[in-house]
Amino acid sequence: MRDPAQLLIEAFSTLTRTIPADENMFGSHSLQTSGICDGTQGVQWTAWIEWDGARQMAYAGVNLEGLVYKGWPVARLIERELARPTLPDAKRDVDEPTRVEVIWYRDAWQVAAKPPVREKLIGNSPLPLHALTNLEWAEMLGEAYDCLDPSRAHRGRAQQKLTTTSGKKRVYGVSPHLQLRQAFWPREASRLAGWRASLDETMSNLRPLHHLVTQLAR
Repeated sequence: MRDPAQLLIEAFSTLTRTIPADENMFGSHSLQTSGICDGTQGVQWTAWIEWDGARQMAYAGVNLEGLVYKGWPVARLIERELARPTLPDAKRDVDEPTRVEVIWYRDAWQVAAKPPVREKLIGNSPLPLHALTNLEWAEMLGEAYDCLDPSRAHRGRAQQKLTTTSGKKRVYGVSPHLQLRQAFWPREASRLAGWRASLDETMSNLRPLHHLVTQLAR
């Protein structure tokens, strides 16, 4: 039986016309994650598999990391949503909003690596899209905005004291990272056609959110 992660990567590559090159791949056995993104500098499509022992779960997601790209698009999104929130109402445009999770991450940086920290999740992440309120969204946005440097008009990484997995405190450069994700698993998990069909269905449900996030980040 073929590796499900490889089948997922092949299905994603076909649907998005993404070359499965090193720069688009992520994960490792130690992280128990394997996946691929479309390589866009800004709002990305991404798909991956996570596993814990014998349990596996696949995800597709709309992803916006806190990177400079073209003038820090994550900062533009946060500022626009703080001024006039739209994501909580986007549930109306999604066929199955109960299947979508809204997550803000705090990425800690050590040179080019992102070491694990206990404060990884921002606010009450993850929250289900169908139940997300304006107040919850505003709280998440405010904490995400604090991960950007106010002395540089929030166009750069902030410095925060965080807790390592061993319990030690240290200062890291940090940035916010938005992800809207949906879990899935194909009925025919042994066949590429099964992965392609399930991934296509999942991305179709997320497509209005990809469009919205892209508009907000421009």
